[in-house]
Amino acid sequence: MFLYFMNSDHDNLDPLLRSWSEVPSPSGRLAGPVWQRIEAAGGQAGWLSRLVMAVSDLDASFTRPRAIAVVLAASLLIGVGIGELRTRYDAHQIDTEMSARYLSMLDLSNR
Repeated sequence: MFLYFMNSDHDNLDPLLRSWSEVPSPSGRLAGPVWQRIEAAGGQAGWLSRLVMAVSDLDASFTRPRAIAVVLAASLLIGVGIGELRTRYDAHQIDTEMSARYLSMLDLSNR
């Protein structure tokens, strides 16, 4: 029913949009990233601007609790994995050294 009463004359809007030249000033936390994305989409931003936007997006993603939980869980798993590898390496080194000492004690030709 609403569509029946809606005016479908878009010709009035086109001249108004063409005559509008006021560009709003960026303000607030949201305005900076929005304007950076607009500039990048327009092809005016170089590689440095794209890098800044990527870092900004990464920074914004770490403000979410889920992202923080994922980073903490990944860090914990990586730390435990590195600790396990280090322990196995140290145990292998000690085992090799002990085996060499035991064999040198049994070798009667060295005495």
